[in-house]
Amino acid sequence: MDWPLKQFDVKNAFLHGNLEEEVYMDFPPAYSNGGNTGVCRLYDMIIARDNVDEMSKLQGNHAAEFEMKDLGDLKYFLGVEVARSSKGIFLSQRKYVLDLLKENGMLGCKPVETPIVKKHHLCLNPSQKLVDKGRYQRLVGRLIYLAHTRPNIAYALSVVSQFMHSPNVNHIAAVMHILAYLKSAPGKRSIVWETWAGHVTDRQSTSRYFTFVGGNLVTWRSKKQKAVSWSSVEAEYRGMA
Repeated sequence: MDWPLKQFDVKNAFLHGNLEEEVYMDFPPAYSNGGNTGVCRLYDMIIARDNVDEMSKLQGNHAAEFEMKDLGDLKYFLGVEVARSSKGIFLSQRKYVLDLLKENGMLGCKPVETPIVKKHHLCLNPSQKLVDKGRYQRLVGRLIYLAHTRPNIAYALSVVSQFMHSPNVNHIAAVMHILAYLKSAPGKRSIVWETWAGHVTDRQSTSRYFTFVGGNLVTWRSKKQKAVSWSSVEAEYRGMA
């Protein structure tokens, strides 16, 4: 609807290095939370409103309590780049991807065409050498955050996330394969995979769905089903259910 997007920051929360504790503020006077008591946790803030005067008033109210910094129009927030055009708002995590590749020594790797190998046969295998669990969990966690704008890696992440407590060399190789796929196009976005009886251990299917509002994609998910489907048709019915 072409509403302006403004970004503000609380300056004094970051004057003395990294903040070890969380910052809170009281609820605004007009806010009702059903009679419950509580406070708001403070972040960088994004404000969207159809009334510019009301946005300025809200900024003034915050400035009376905190030292505020006006960051202007929203362009970059928590690893997400924001660009506007006449067609709408474009979200990208290209810089986030490049930083991730650099941190893991993958900037010079050979790109691959898919986020995961077909018929990968990944499973818990006691005979395989284990790898650093902490590093594996941190890396998969960062990739999960990336999936906010990259639904095309959702299926691959649903696979590697199943081995968080006991990752081996095959599992970390699959994660590195995802990074190599991201190298091929850091800003690319595509679709989510689905498979019938694709899990090697339990033969369960993975289904996908997308939610559109006004023709715009707002949510997506790729999830392993809880029961085994005897046919692809049954898997589709379970996915719809």
